[in-house]
Amino acid sequence: MIQDKAPHSASPTVLLRISDGSCQMHRVFSDFSQAVCAAEAYAGAGFVVAMISATGRFLMQFQPRWQRIAV
Repeated sequence: MIQDKAPHSASPTVLLRISDGSCQMHRVFSDFSQAVCAAEAYAGAGFVVAMISATGRFLMQFQPRWQRIAV
């Protein structure tokens, strides 16, 4: 018996685990550079972001950075 394999994406999936300390949300990206840009943006807004591979391996962590707003 031949089993059909599920199609694989062209690039690996990257999961962002985004937290403000009280709650957590996730975003998934198929493009690594887009995931990095999004992680940096969330960190810039004050969130802690963990980047995780599709296999569950921890890749990077971004610490919160508060950006000053000019008035």
